[in-house]
Amino acid sequence: MNQTTETEQQKEWFVLRVTYQRELSAKEKLEALGITCFVPTKIARKMDKSGKYIKKRVSALHNYIFVNSTRGSIDNIKQHKIPWLRYVIDHKRDNTKSTVLTVPEKQMLDFIAIAGSDDERIEYISEEQISLTRGERVRILGGPFEGVEGIFMKINNKRGRCVVVKIEGITAVATATIPSILVEKIS
Repeated sequence: MNQTTETEQQKEWFVLRVTYQRELSAKEKLEALGITCFVPTKIARKMDKSGKYIKKRVSALHNYIFVNSTRGSIDNIKQHKIPWLRYVIDHKRDNTKSTVLTVPEKQMLDFIAIAGSDDERIEYISEEQISLTRGERVRILGGPFEGVEGIFMKINNKRGRCVVVKIEGITAVATATIPSILVEKIS
C-alpha cells in the first residue's frame, strides 16, 4: 500500500473553534508547539481592576483561530494537548457529508494582510451583514495592502468603496476606503 505519511501531507489553513474565548491562549500553545496560526486582533479600551481605562489587544473574531498544519497534526494536538479545539464544519460545500472547513492559501494570506494590520479603520463584517454578489473582483495595486485580492464594494457605514476579503461561513474583513485608482479588476 502507498500511504501518505504526515510529513508528506500538504499543510492547509484550518478554521478551528475554541471555547470560552481562549483564542489567544490557544495561539500561544500552538506557537509553542511550532504550529503557524492566526487570530485577528484589535486594540480595545478596557477597564482594569483599579477602574482606569487601558488599551488592550483582544481577539476581533471571538472563538475562532486559523491554523496552518496537517489534519493529522491537528488531530494529535486536539487529542493530547489542547482538547478544547474543535473543527469548524463546512455544510455548504457538500450536502452528502460534513467536511472540515479549510481556507485556500492565497485567500488566507489576503485575509491576514488586512486583519493583521493595526489600522483602526479595518472593519469585521458578519456573514449576515454582507452579500458579496454586488462587487467586482479586484487586486490592490499599492499601499500597505498591495497584492490583496477581494471584492471592491461599498459597505454600510463607510463613505467610499472598500476591498472585502471573505472567509466563507465565518466572517469578512473590509479595508479602509480605497480609491479606485489603486485597484485593478481581475477575473
